[in-house]
Amino acid sequence: MSSGSPAASSCLNRPKSCQNSSLQKFFVHNFGCRATQADGAALESMLEQRGLSSAAEARSADLVVLNTCTVTANADSDVRAMVRSVHRDNPAAQILLTGCYAQRAPEELAALPGVTWVVGNSHKTQIPDIVAETLTPFHGQIHVGDIFAQHDFLSAPIEDAAGDRARPNLKIQDGCNNRCSFCIIPFVRGRSRSMPAEQVMDQVRHLTLAAGAGNRGRRCAWPDSSAAFSTRPQSNGSACPRSSRWIFLMTCSG
Repeated sequence: MSSGSPAASSCLNRPKSCQNSSLQKFFVHNFGCRATQADGAALESMLEQRGLSSAAEARSADLVVLNTCTVTANADSDVRAMVRSVHRDNPAAQILLTGCYAQRAPEELAALPGVTWVVGNSHKTQIPDIVAETLTPFHGQIHVGDIFAQHDFLSAPIEDAAGDRARPNLKIQDGCNNRCSFCIIPFVRGRSRSMPAEQVMDQVRHLTLAAGAGNRGRRCAWPDSSAAFSTRPQSNGSACPRSSRWIFLMTCSG
């Protein structure tokens, strides 16, 4: 299932002449788990690469991206309340709903006042193209397809910092091949797929080097049995104790 403006298809690969010029600033709000936050970090990076700038809050953004969760009825309710709040406080904003709730119930979300796009996880990597190529946005456009045909992997490191601590998180796997009766993950995130091992190591090296910059001293990182990389600032080059885990590798599978 995918619908959109007929004009959009004629704008492929023509970023200068066909960009939606009404969009200058964006705001991304993530609901739910760390995997969703990693997706949101990747979306922010892709939108910035398209020339948009990040807004400090939803009320000052031209584009508001709500990256949704659907593990509980309360999670769904929180998303709908946020849509109403954004539309009330910033009625000129174009609202894009993506993530797990968008994949599960796109028509339900598309019916909400103020929603311009509903983009499922099946099309999440296409969001920068969708918003840039829609010259005349209209209410309730749906871009959702077969999640089990999804092969793209979307992730960016999440940087959390507080005081003298740094705790980046890196998603290395998405989806699940199990079919537990109580779990919605396979039906909204698709089959299990992983970041290539070399890319994982490149990302970890980058995070470790970034964490060691400035006045934090040396840091070390290594994989351990908990699928985390243990790192800690060191001023004397001594080994890092495994009790301090600083780079978390996230998976969705049970």
